[in-house]
Amino acid sequence: MDATSPRAYLTERGDQVGGLAQTGDIYFVASKASAPTVSKATEAVESAATEPDVSDTVTVVLRNEGGAMEGHTPRGFRGMGTGLFVGDNLNPGFPNGDGVQLFLTFDLSEVPAGLVLSAVLRSDNVEVQGTPFLDLGAVNAEELRYERFSSALWDSAPLPGGATCVFATRVDGPFSCDLTGAVQRSLADAYPSAQFRLRSDRAGDGDGRPDIVMFFISNSNTNQPGIFELEVTVGKP
Repeated sequence: MDATSPRAYLTERGDQVGGLAQTGDIYFVASKASAPTVSKATEAVESAATEPDVSDTVTVVLRNEGGAMEGHTPRGFRGMGTGLFVGDNLNPGFPNGDGVQLFLTFDLSEVPAGLVLSAVLRSDNVEVQGTPFLDLGAVNAEELRYERFSSALWDSAPLPGGATCVFATRVDGPFSCDLTGAVQRSLADAYPSAQFRLRSDRAGDGDGRPDIVMFFISNSNTNQPGIFELEVTVGKP
């Protein structure tokens, strides 16, 4: 199931941080008006003591696998395609008001042992057709697991108790959110991947017009590694 239009363009607009006292000719420090003097060296030491030591962390940036492990499915019936789309009315033959959702896989073999401090899913390879955020709401990411991508995932349930986050709410982004719990859970379970589904709050709006968020680098009807990234920071054991 492929999008019928070539590269789409942005059409939705988003609305998108001690005083001195004087007595005669004698000057003295007013003890009640002035705060104790702290040397810059002391301030630096105290600041360093409160900030995390980056030498105790390791950060790796993972790329989505692409290929046969990823793609999109309808939300209302069984089917599949290779492009990474979220929205509704994907093409003229698509049932009016039905939506599409995408599936992602990240190989965790490069993540070192330790406590996962953060895991941020993001993409800068985004184009929008129609008004998906206005008509369909936010794009959300949720944790799930599957052995291989197939049309059977169209009505799959998310992982019970799995991580979820709001990935995007505006056409101008940001397109990112934190899924630390999902990565930590996969590592704790010795599960080799972190896998996510992205879809809008609502499947469709029934107006017969496509409202699509497309993620791609060169061809909207294909997927490839690097369309999405997962930045994982781990504390050294």
